[in-house]
Amino acid sequence: MTSINVRIAGANGDGLESSGALLTKVAARNGLHVFAHRGYQSIIRGGHVWYQIRLSEQKPWSYGDGIDILVALNQDAVDYQKSRLKDNAIVIYDAGKADVDALDPKKYRLVPIPLLDIAMKTSGDAIMRNVVAIGAVMGFMGMDIRELNAVVDSTFSKKGQQVVDSNIKAAAAGYNYEGVKKAYDLKGDGKGRYVLDGNTALAMGAYAGGCKFYAAYPMTPATSIMHWFAAHEAKGALFKQAEDEISAIMMTIGAAHAGARAMCGTSGGGFSLMVEALGFAGMMEAPIVVVDSQRTGPSTGLPSKTEQADLLFAMFASQGEFPRIVMSPRTMEECFKAGADALNLAERYQCPVIILMDQYISEHIESVEDFDLGSVKIDRGKIATAGAGGGRFKRYELAADGISPRSMPGMPGLEFVATSYEHDEYGDLVSDVRSGIDEHVEMRRKMNDKRMRKIDTMLKSETIFVPNVVDDGAGYHLVTFGSTTESATEAMEILKQQGISVGLISFNYLLPLDKEKTKRILSGKKLIDVECNFTAQLAQVIMLNTGIEIKNRILKYDGEAITGEELAQKVKDAIANFK
Repeated sequence: MTSINVRIAGANGDGLESSGALLTKVAARNGLHVFAHRGYQSIIRGGHVWYQIRLSEQKPWSYGDGIDILVALNQDAVDYQKSRLKDNAIVIYDAGKADVDALDPKKYRLVPIPLLDIAMKTSGDAIMRNVVAIGAVMGFMGMDIRELNAVVDSTFSKKGQQVVDSNIKAAAAGYNYEGVKKAYDLKGDGKGRYVLDGNTALAMGAYAGGCKFYAAYPMTPATSIMHWFAAHEAKGALFKQAEDEISAIMMTIGAAHAGARAMCGTSGGGFSLMVEALGFAGMMEAPIVVVDSQRTGPSTGLPSKTEQADLLFAMFASQGEFPRIVMSPRTMEECFKAGADALNLAERYQCPVIILMDQYISEHIESVEDFDLGSVKIDRGKIATAGAGGGRFKRYELAADGISPRSMPGMPGLEFVATSYEHDEYGDLVSDVRSGIDEHVEMRRKMNDKRMRKIDTMLKSETIFVPNVVDDGAGYHLVTFGSTTESATEAMEILKQQGISVGLISFNYLLPLDKEKTKRILSGKKLIDVECNFTAQLAQVIMLNTGIEIKNRILKYDGEAITGEELAQKVKDAIANFK
């Protein structure tokens, strides 16, 4: 794969995200494929942050290892990033801000550019030095500066023509600076693409799928879903910033009960607060969607870093037993699809659906083809007809498939009681003074059976509860779920080029699982589990459902996402020591 890794490094407040976004948009509009990821800290100013953009002629599956072009905005950028520089890497730096004496000029191409001076002369604003640097990067990449001008105009036009002109002048000064000459020659395919992150794709999918209510309390890395709904509220989806996560999920339950397609989002700490209400939704059979964008834990952990350690928590959260669906999108396209599919599944089976994201897939940026909005279908499930049947409405009818007819407030003759207590078919309580009386003891058993029958109905009706297989006949198979799947795809391609036969078995849906089909898929294969957690939670789920133990494991839990090249090397090590 022909690709170039560009990393901009500096401090919070240096404008790395906006400058990185400019470069990703320019590259995508010029027909290149883009994969961008940022490393940041939970502070507003200072610290050390970076933004890496991988530009490629083919679709990249991770943000890449090593650095081909480093933009060092301060001394920390040089000190902390020098170990990642590839041989012959270009280092753009401001001699007034960074000392590069520790870098061998025979090994690297050191390019001093007075970024701050140029920024002040062209715009009068010191933060514009990052735009000067982006102009220089484009010069080294051989990109047409006019493409950047078009992106700047569309990005900053609302801020006024002066801001647009200042950005254009700053970028042009870097592009034309002495010593900046074409060093790389990536060829785009001429097809413009969109760039977006996983949270945006998920929000768009949910909106396309008819989501009318979204509630949340801000929590990294799920917050940008909230931002998207807040920005698009005028389009017909109500957004509510709640006072805490308990309020957010309770509002979502209320909205779903009233007939709106409803979703809430948070990270692991906020999901912990939602747990009791999740059980409430299970008892009410309320069709809600909950997004858990995982980050490192326990407790506050590392707020801006990634992990996949909430899988078992999501599967078993809340007291008692009730059906739920747990899914974990693997790509940007699946993030979009998950937004609509989760709402359909929640209403079809009248149960909570949990979407497991994580910081990496929530926040990294990829170039994508246009999503097909016309392909989104809305299935509202089994809705009762007003006046049908006569007599009192059995909201919780003991249906053979476990799915009772659902009504909404205001439907004539279909009123019912919705409560957190166990109940009969009408919703009347079988607790308190009825508890322990034979007929109500029997009703409790029947009602619990009814709810749990939904799981069998799901497995008989859907084909989604099995893993996907790539290269079934390969010598070894990586086993993944969620965001690690893209890196595993790249690792598989790298190893194939080296003559090592490796396939991929990846899970999008984790609960429920079709146990027999999953066992058949996994049986007889040499399996290597790949996860971003310490306890191999996916391997535990597989063992629980199939009895198959995956002894060979690649586990990463330092908060950083695993890249394709990094994983390829770890796979080779695992094969060499295969148990």
